[in-house]
Amino acid sequence: MISLLAYFISKKSLISKKLYPWGVFAIIAALAGDIFLMFQEYSGLFFIAGLGAFLFAHIGYTIIFLTQKGRKKHLFQFILLANYALIMGYLILPKAGDLKIPVLVYIMAISAMAYTAQIRKGTVSNASYITGLIGARLFLASDSLLALSMFLDAFPKVDFLIMLSYGIAQACMVYSLVNSSKINS
Repeated sequence: MISLLAYFISKKSLISKKLYPWGVFAIIAALAGDIFLMFQEYSGLFFIAGLGAFLFAHIGYTIIFLTQKGRKKHLFQFILLANYALIMGYLILPKAGDLKIPVLVYIMAISAMAYTAQIRKGTVSNASYITGLIGARLFLASDSLLALSMFLDAFPKVDFLIMLSYGIAQACMVYSLVNSSKINS
């Protein structure tokens, strides 16, 4: 994340002045989430702090994507992501214990981020739209694997897949933000 933050900062001149601070905010929040999660084995508070940091990252990305939304309605994608949120909630919340509310809020936030990545079509470059969409979907995949392995023990030993999908997701998101001001539809 540090290298992605450095890349993002180095491309400041390509990024809208209005969106740049939100991009820095989202990337730094994700970096903080990474750091907190590295220490979660020592205390559950680190997991909660990491969840909160990633919640802020998703809020930052969502704000950026909302400012770039197109006019077309995406009801089908909304229904798909709402169903994703319902299924994840159904699977995870019964096992989340005291974390039910934070996990529910997080599921809603990541679903909103993924949806807002979808509704940018036609308002940003094709490369920005596609990489943002891929990044959002990989973020969903990474966090879903993490949640299922953590709360259900459904996917043991998937750390590599979680980190691979997460790393590619973040790279795609940052690339998408850097190239979002170029429209070539």
